[in-house]
Amino acid sequence: MKTADDTDEIPLYDAILDDIYDGRLAGGQRLKVSELAERFGVSTSPVREVLRRMQGEGFVEIHPNRGATVKATDAGSIQNIFEVLQMLEPYFVNWFADYAQPALLAELEDIQARIHALPHSEQRAFRKLDFQFHEVFCRGHYNQTAAEIWRNLRTSLNVQAARLRISPARFETIKKEHDALIEAFRTNDTARADTVIRKHVDGSFVQMSQQIRALGLSQNATA
Repeated sequence: MKTADDTDEIPLYDAILDDIYDGRLAGGQRLKVSELAERFGVSTSPVREVLRRMQGEGFVEIHPNRGATVKATDAGSIQNIFEVLQMLEPYFVNWFADYAQPALLAELEDIQARIHALPHSEQRAFRKLDFQFHEVFCRGHYNQTAAEIWRNLRTSLNVQAARLRISPARFETIKKEHDALIEAFRTNDTARADTVIRKHVDGSFVQMSQQIRALGLSQNATA
């Protein structure tokens, strides 16, 4: 068995995140430090560190005398995340359309090719690639404080959306909108890129909101 000294926190973080994405750790479920340590073959110390990090990122809740739980899908939280993403995504996309280096555009095209190759049923893989696609926009940006906020919000959104399904129609629309973004980047068409990304973010919010209502989770929505 590995010890805490042998364990890199990032792989452990990703492993626990994968369990949440796959539904092995569901929203509202208690995260028992000892069980997670045994599952991943580590001591309890790195597990506690990862859970504290996840708490700071907003998708794990730690309660005194009760331990940690995965944050349950909450319509109000999702709405709040999207309101910030509606500001951040155009901010990064407009910069990317003006200043992105050819290597970043090539990386974006490679990710999009892998997205096109995915069947609709591979939703977990799609969410990971979609995160990578959007992360390219902010990786080289000078404002890494804003970039880190974006990463935390998108990770939290993916956790809360783990039980939600992307419809076949929305799946195809996302791919088309990604293609439209890439074409706008090729021609440095900032206005076109801005229009597409705003429509893209709004469409994702509508899709999630519809599913949340269907699952009866809308009672926590904000006004």
